[in-house]
Amino acid sequence: MKKLLPFFSLLLFSTTSFSQIVKLNPATVSAKDSVEIIFDATQGTKGLVGAASVYMHSGVILSSSNGTDWQNVIGNWGVDDGIGKMTKVPNETDKWSIKLKPSIRDYYKINATTTVFRLSMVFRNADGSKEGKGTAGKFAGGTVGGNGDIFLDLDVGNFVEITKPTAFRNFIAEDESVTIEASASAVADSIVLFIDEGNGFNRVAAASNTAQLSYFYFSDNNVSFSTKIIAYFGTQRVEQTKSFEYIVQFSPMISALPANVKKGINYHADKSKVTLVLEAPKKEFIYVVRDFNNWKIEEKCLMNKTPDGETYWLEISNLTPKKEYVFQYWVDGEIKIGDPYAEKVADPWNDKFIPASVYPNLPEYDKTEYEIASILQTDQTPFSWNTTENNRPKIDKNELIIYELLVRDFIGSHSYKDLTDTLSYLKRLGINAIELMPIMEFEGNESWGYNPSYFFAPDKYYGTKNDLKNFIQTAHQQGFVVLLDMVLNHAFGQSPMVKMYFENGKPTAESPWFNVDATHPFNVGYDFNHESKYTQAFVDSVNTYWLKEYHFDGYRFDLSKGFTQRNNPTDVGAWSARDDSRIALLKRMADKIRETDESAYIILEHFADASEENELKADGMMVWGNSTYDYGDLLTGNISANINSAKDLNRVSYMESHDEERLMVKALNSSAKSTTYSVANELTALNRVKLPH
Repeated sequence: MKKLLPFFSLLLFSTTSFSQIVKLNPATVSAKDSVEIIFDATQGTKGLVGAASVYMHSGVILSSSNGTDWQNVIGNWGVDDGIGKMTKVPNETDKWSIKLKPSIRDYYKINATTTVFRLSMVFRNADGSKEGKGTAGKFAGGTVGGNGDIFLDLDVGNFVEITKPTAFRNFIAEDESVTIEASASAVADSIVLFIDEGNGFNRVAAASNTAQLSYFYFSDNNVSFSTKIIAYFGTQRVEQTKSFEYIVQFSPMISALPANVKKGINYHADKSKVTLVLEAPKKEFIYVVRDFNNWKIEEKCLMNKTPDGETYWLEISNLTPKKEYVFQYWVDGEIKIGDPYAEKVADPWNDKFIPASVYPNLPEYDKTEYEIASILQTDQTPFSWNTTENNRPKIDKNELIIYELLVRDFIGSHSYKDLTDTLSYLKRLGINAIELMPIMEFEGNESWGYNPSYFFAPDKYYGTKNDLKNFIQTAHQQGFVVLLDMVLNHAFGQSPMVKMYFENGKPTAESPWFNVDATHPFNVGYDFNHESKYTQAFVDSVNTYWLKEYHFDGYRFDLSKGFTQRNNPTDVGAWSARDDSRIALLKRMADKIRETDESAYIILEHFADASEENELKADGMMVWGNSTYDYGDLLTGNISANINSAKDLNRVSYMESHDEERLMVKALNSSAKSTTYSVANELTALNRVKLPH
């Protein structure tokens, strides 16, 4: 390590007042003061209006006024343990307060010399299911971040801080020096820099009568160290300590993909090995980081790169068979993602709310700073399919009577095991097909499922993958066809494929899979580019997987009209007009599905031009048909209405779906009645809803 002379400059800061969602008493405080925080639940996101109890989940910011990295966090999210619990303000319905005493420093356990620039906070109810945050933007005295976190400035006085590097983890080339810079709020009598490489802090640089210090640090190896900067203003001493990690970045080895492996997690006959394969065009380097190397970047975990630069791979040995391992890919060292093809993921926010009765023995993983990871496990016991699966039900598509089912709402336990036990009820209803609303891993726990993130992983909130397989097998044994509501128009922000190519709130133009901006007006999440060869290969893999691995009998494709690259982001009419490229895309996808299962049902939620739908139907696909309004009119006595469209044998006509209002509500609110007959009568309404055909 070499030392160079320091150099100097000046940096000034200022503070302002506070926001309305949170008020401080007194209004201006420093870290040495006590303070009362008053939270108004009617402001911001208003998620805690009417809450029975409120907790403050909070921390401090130890970097300058634009910092957002929480430190010294107080609160246990989702735990009703009294830590951070607030008191209702007298005579106020939705205002809550908490006192930080004897001082802010004491509350957050911060020493007397460390500068506290800001308070950071969000609010929650007792179990963490609801939260109160701010509305993004700047305000007098603070800022609300894009995720709703509330940051409030403190009166800091004199301070010093390490301003460079800005990130904890830094990648450097061989023989590259690292610049460490520190700045004070004003000219200090002296500034002193210390570095601790594991043997205690050693003084490495100092300067007098300055507001800034710079130092060049050299290391030939990966190193973690802490820095401490101390500034003296007369008799006042202020300081800041930060830790850093430097990784000497070597180029990945160029090596062809091994034979007989594919994208994702590849298991071998040798149960102690696994080969990981990640498609990541235009990326520079990727590490596999995992629980069994203590989440450290190691040279041996640098993935090989294929000669075409498209794909990375790494074989890992010495695994314990049947043990679950949590891992991530760190793309270009910083983008932390799970495997897009993983069959199971670890969610540090939501897994703890899944009861063991639904999914037992989930791996412990709480690294919210790394976000969602994936799980691998060698030597898994395969599901034993019954021989009855060789003769599963094959019902003519024109005879399907489909029950659309959201596991979470259909059964209180949201469990496949309990759902399996209710099949006799569904049988008595007279249906012969069950369509599960999307069950691939979605964001959060309670969702309709149309916000998918990991397309090969069944969401754990409903149970294990074998629970799902047993449900499908049992349903087949009882004569049901089982369909899956498939979402391939879009993905959401936790998707590893979205995260790999993402800037300024949207996918980048380099993304192999996604459009920068959606090409149609009804998009949610991030819009797949279905003309991309990468997207087409991914779509085919997803569709093949659920048919083969889980024995689903077919799909209802959500928002299939979105499979377009004709740019109509606001014009619904133009988007709905005949689109020959969209027809070709859907036919291509259907052909690939039939290569796996020639009898698979393919249903499209399309609602496009009749000529387009007719061509798709002629290809053997079915289209989703909304009869809700006509059926509702008939229900409430409008005899001019009809449901003749249901005669179309390639149309899945429905009276209710997840998007349409419940018909019983319409009946019970109806004014259609005579002297002795009222549609709003409950028994009458129930009988009319049956509407014999």
